[in-house]
Amino acid sequence: MAFSKPLLLLLLIAAAAMSAAAQGGSQATCNGHKVTVQNLCGQELRMESIQPVADSKVLFNPGWVLPNNQHAEFPVCAWTGRLKAVGAVEVDIHLGHDDGAYYKVSTAQSGTRCRVSVTPHGKLAGTCPTAGCAAGGKCFQHESPKGDCRGVTEIKIVYYAAV
Repeated sequence: MAFSKPLLLLLLIAAAAMSAAAQGGSQATCNGHKVTVQNLCGQELRMESIQPVADSKVLFNPGWVLPNNQHAEFPVCAWTGRLKAVGAVEVDIHLGHDDGAYYKVSTAQSGTRCRVSVTPHGKLAGTCPTAGCAAGGKCFQHESPKGDCRGVTEIKIVYYAAV
């Protein structure tokens, strides 16, 4: 069956629109999963490196700058990798398709310009505490308990001023 050029163009536009809707729908089926980065350091925060693993997408490019008192959200279905900001320790996180999570960050942050903590959000089940250090040098445990961090739809990484 032969199509006229205008009809073919219309079909291509419709197919592209359905494809975009399907991609948006697939993100919607991820139950709002996201990685959030927040800067409370008192100055701009430059991300030194990002190392996605397990076919995770790149959330941002190394050198990306997050202004003070701002946050950025990155919608994902699942994400595994490490990120490091200049003047802060590295953060290791995993947010699974099944709402499971794992995260690890050092609590030895006394010599850093910015403290960093990782907090899970969602309909949490089990024990899924904040890890890392917050403002005032208050530190928590350094990782999530293995196998007991369920119901997580967001991993929030917060960078705090060291003093």
